[in-house]
Amino acid sequence: MYHSERYTQEQRLAQALYPLMRSKGFEWLPRLHQFRKSTENGFTCLILSTTVYDEESLTEAHLGARIDDVENLAFPFTNGLPGFQPDSMSLVTPMARLFNERYQRLPLDGEESVQEVKGLLQQQLETEGFAFLERYSQLHALDQLLNSQPDEPVVYLHNQINRCFRAIVTAKLLQRQDFTRLADHYASLLSTRLYAPEATQAKYERLRHFLLHYSMN
Repeated sequence: MYHSERYTQEQRLAQALYPLMRSKGFEWLPRLHQFRKSTENGFTCLILSTTVYDEESLTEAHLGARIDDVENLAFPFTNGLPGFQPDSMSLVTPMARLFNERYQRLPLDGEESVQEVKGLLQQQLETEGFAFLERYSQLHALDQLLNSQPDEPVVYLHNQINRCFRAIVTAKLLQRQDFTRLADHYASLLSTRLYAPEATQAKYERLRHFLLHYSMN
């Protein structure tokens, strides 16, 4: 019953959003609960995360972007399951964060509410969402987000530990002159402020050592 109800409500919302998303080049992938659009070096997506309770379903929209060059280097050193690597994302955030809210869980309990949620998400996508996805499908923009203020948390990211991994990868891919300084900084951040497990710090050190000797030629 749980999976059936979730599927029904989510499918209704996906069907309502489909004309807009298809016009922007996105296709619905029900297995992954997301609309996805291929880019030159990865994909962008709108994820519908739906939870069913006794009397209603709640859905939350997330925006994601994958840059293949980043994920091919960073993901093997994270704690992600190997089978998930083709679908891993360089950046994923609740769409609510674009509007200075921590989260936005929207009720789905009938056709009227589906249309209300569709209208709100369409407005948010057209106001900020599509531009956000386009921006962060680009390596320079992702690097700016991750590395412009290395002492500060990235507001769009829940997992600040994984930020350190992808931050040094983007710095290396762009051949930033401050790569070594950034790599040292994030190593310190993992141990002194993020309290990353020793196993995670060891993986970071392996990635840092790998990137020091990595050639893009």
